[in-house]
Amino acid sequence: MKILSPAGNFESLKMAIYNGADEVYLGINDFNARNNIDGFSMDTLKEAVEFAHIFGVKICMAINILFSDDELQSALDTIVESYNLGVDAFILQDIGLAKLVNEKFPQIELHASTQMGLHNLEGVKEIEKFGFKRVVLARETPLEEVRRIKQNSNLEIEYFAQGALCVSFSGNCYLSSYLCNASGNRGRCKQLCRLPYTFEKDGEQIKSGYLLSAKDLNMTGKLEDMKNAGVDVIKIEGRARRPSYVAIATKEYYNAVHGQRANLDNLRLAFNRDYTAGYFEGNGNIISDYHNHIGIFVGRVEKVVRGKTFDEVYFNSNRQLYPKSTFKIFSNNREKNTLTAFDLKEISREKYRLTTTQRVGIGDKIHLILDSKLETEILSQVKKKEIAITISAKENMPIKAKINLKNKEVEVVGDICEKANRQPISKKDFEENFRKNDIFSAKIEIESLDNIFMPKQKLNEFRRNVYACAFETLVKSDRAPLKKVKIKIDYKPKLFEDFQIVESLEEQFVATNIVYSPSLYNKSDIQEFQRKCRRENKNAFLDTPNFALEKDLELLRDIIENTKISIVANNYYALGFDTEIVIGAGLNIYNAISAQVYDRQTIVAESNISTKINFPYMTLRHCPLKSHLGANCSACPYRDGYTYKMDNGKILRLKRKRLSSCTFYLT
Repeated sequence: MKILSPAGNFESLKMAIYNGADEVYLGINDFNARNNIDGFSMDTLKEAVEFAHIFGVKICMAINILFSDDELQSALDTIVESYNLGVDAFILQDIGLAKLVNEKFPQIELHASTQMGLHNLEGVKEIEKFGFKRVVLARETPLEEVRRIKQNSNLEIEYFAQGALCVSFSGNCYLSSYLCNASGNRGRCKQLCRLPYTFEKDGEQIKSGYLLSAKDLNMTGKLEDMKNAGVDVIKIEGRARRPSYVAIATKEYYNAVHGQRANLDNLRLAFNRDYTAGYFEGNGNIISDYHNHIGIFVGRVEKVVRGKTFDEVYFNSNRQLYPKSTFKIFSNNREKNTLTAFDLKEISREKYRLTTTQRVGIGDKIHLILDSKLETEILSQVKKKEIAITISAKENMPIKAKINLKNKEVEVVGDICEKANRQPISKKDFEENFRKNDIFSAKIEIESLDNIFMPKQKLNEFRRNVYACAFETLVKSDRAPLKKVKIKIDYKPKLFEDFQIVESLEEQFVATNIVYSPSLYNKSDIQEFQRKCRRENKNAFLDTPNFALEKDLELLRDIIENTKISIVANNYYALGFDTEIVIGAGLNIYNAISAQVYDRQTIVAESNISTKINFPYMTLRHCPLKSHLGANCSACPYRDGYTYKMDNGKILRLKRKRLSSCTFYLT
């Protein structure tokens, strides 16, 4: 399996490459799902691509947001410019942009972003039509579905292995849009899931805390299963993380992929909110007690000596600790404060003292969140590209160097070699001279070496020319440059209007088009819904869930084939059903080109969020009742009335949809 590492800046890019990444993904300008970080400009992108290609590392550019009509031309131009700079592949979410790229530039490699919510074979088969080479599966995709996709599609499979885990299903979190007018599908997620919430039933408090904050993903123990299931590329999340995180995560996954044991403590020190293997083997408990980095536990406060300006804190730890490390203090399992121990001192074996102006109490837990020694070591590393140079230096002949790069031999010819009157040049002289380079490490071989002399200035010039040739050979692309094309948008989307979403047959039907969004997909209830619509002269539609596994699809297919009901499709899999289809908001149609792809009535993405009372702001694949009540499926306590309450008083209703398994929604 290949390792795909993140880079939010050039330093992170270098750390990824130095530590074993096969590919690096990055973003540019505002056209990516992490536009809250600096990212790369066109100028720095060129340098990044060249640096990566010297080491044989592939660059994938994330352009994984939705685009308006006014932005599509600029997005397409950016892709062309980036391709011409050498970018190897583009990660896209917007189906309209994918259509444009595939039609006008089929030679460009496209990867389907996790934001497309692809989690089953049927959805993957739909997007295969648009020229994608790779699919980044949703984090919610289980092991057996990964295997089914690999066995029945032609796409490479990329799967998340490490990093932050979104609590909401990929691409279908609209909470930031709803509350902050900041769309996650436009790269502006406000991370509202990391805020404190109160879980209530009919207004009565059950539990409070960071109840929507997911643990971090760690799949070091599942790599063999992933490989056997058909995963081609494992992805490390973290473009917003510091360079040392990228270095540590890449290094430990490189070790794990190549048969060595990953150092979990180092991974936890890089960043963690506690770890989970996510949904790979089912609906595990993914909710953390924490919303931020917790590092690793190293000891408890044994004694505190109060002072006028600072306190002395004494604690025991069996881990070797170093000054300038950063610690986080926890009391009653809650984060209390953070401190950097500049004067940390080991006063005796496994006994430490530090001073602080922060309030610390006896019994408080001490977590190490930044190890100064590990940080220094990982950031000080430098890797050079190793190349073999064969030198021929004959008297009265030009000096020559041969280099084998990219399966071909290149030759550099220098000045005429002079006969040495005193000390002739030696192999050691060449080796010492050729060490003077920041990128390459040369292994010098001598084909022939006469008794010759070369002035230092000439030898330096020859070295520079050899390395310049090596650089040019490694970064030069054989691809023909592309020319930008103008696009014309003259399609008018067919908006699905005058519709009403109902959850119960007892609701009053007031619109012309009635969309039934049941808690339980029951054939007899759906048939009764159709009869009521006919009696009231309404158009009946079934709202399909945005998440469905193989058994769910069998149930849906049976219902649709037997009732002939029209549907609202909220995920790509639903486009394969043989019935009248309305494109639902879950498919995130944001521009006319995307609407034109399907040329059907469409609910435009995110435009109806604040007006449709039943619109789901989040889709949850974990069970909140298991997480917060300790419930189990055999005695499921779910009833209407469960809510999440924010500190500002905003209430989010918990709703459930059930096919072969449950999916929960916040509305």
